[in-house]
Amino acid sequence: MAGKGMADRRTEKPSLTEFMPANESDYLIPSKRYIAFERTLVSFLCKQDLILPNHITYFRFLICFFLLCFFPSLSYFQIFVLATLGVLSDFYDGALARAASKKTRLGMMIDPLADKLLAFTLVTILLVRGVIHPVYFISMLIVESHVVLIPLLSWLWGMLPGGKKLVGSGRDGGNHGAFIVKSREIIMGKIKVFLYALAFLCILMGNAVNSAFLLNLAQGLLISGIAAAAVALCGYLFRWFKGPYRIVGL
Repeated sequence: MAGKGMADRRTEKPSLTEFMPANESDYLIPSKRYIAFERTLVSFLCKQDLILPNHITYFRFLICFFLLCFFPSLSYFQIFVLATLGVLSDFYDGALARAASKKTRLGMMIDPLADKLLAFTLVTILLVRGVIHPVYFISMLIVESHVVLIPLLSWLWGMLPGGKKLVGSGRDGGNHGAFIVKSREIIMGKIKVFLYALAFLCILMGNAVNSAFLLNLAQGLLISGIAAAAVALCGYLFRWFKGPYRIVGL
């Protein structure tokens, strides 16, 4: 009976909000100095249980919604401030999840969605205001297509006879027979987010203070970010074809 109970617990689907400890590979820079630095920055949040990492991610969604609704009446500086808060929230939700061992499967799913929503919110605002050329927007759509391509490939793979079930190869590990986001990031994916953030902030501040230098710098950063995203796209597709899987439900 005891053995059966233990087996049932092993096959039980993990909760989307179940806390999981962080591994060293979860950190952007897997070194002791960086880990200590990151934990110091979020130490004040670790001492309380009022704010969870996912709450910070929800805040980023809220910023995107506010920007989309009210950007026509906002100045470039005001948009810059809100965008900066969004970028900082991207750092703090992950840092808090790692430092406080409060990483969740839900956070692993919604955090990259919030990142992409913030990026596309800012690029849409800049596109509508005529600040950037539409080719940048189209290029970003193409290089971020893995968000749609990977689930589509997984669905098609599941339609084939003998299509493999999803194997837990993400950082949470294990085969739970449930939908697990393959969240193991590609380094170029992290670099492109950083480049995008710098580019958008430079564009906003450049327009706020009328600085040609910042605008030229932003253009170079944006092009570099798109190039890094293209490399990441190839990496995500290669990883999927190397180990195809199907989605079997939450």
